Amino acid sequence: MKNITHKLFLVLFMLTLTACGKDEQKNETIDVQSSVDQTQILSNLRDDFAGDPERGKRLYLQCRACHSLKKGEPHKIGPNLYNFYGKQAGSQERFNYSSELLDSKILWDYDNLDRWLENPQALIPENKMVYVGMRNPKDREDLIAYLLIETQ
Repeated sequence: MKNITHKLFLVLFMLTLTACGKDEQKNETIDVQSSVDQTQILSNLRDDFAGDPERGKRLYLQCRACHSLKKGEPHKIGPNLYNFYGKQAGSQERFNYSSELLDSKILWDYDNLDRWLENPQALIPENKMVYVGMRNPKDREDLIAYLLIETQ
């Protein structure tokens, strides 16, 4: 866990440095197509991490009806995911979470996020997310890569 936390800090630090040169007024998203350096940073999450954020961007299309990603965007059916990684489940302000999710005390690290995306009901039974899950491990890895870049 400490190793993942340290690597997450490095990812966040490098993303912060990348974002410093952007005009905050424009609220630009990171261009995933030209983010070779970010893909290399993401590979530090696990020794075998090979997530493709560009492919993850396409996979996110099935999530966008329920979730927004950027700071200041409103919650939808599901919570805004801005800055969720590394935080406790149910911690986004002004969203009405299920008591099951709040009681879970789950921290959104790589392993828990992967398990959640695979089958939310198996990880936290009776939560409010109506999503059957993403069975393909490569799809989950790619989606996680995209989410980690876009929610910072």
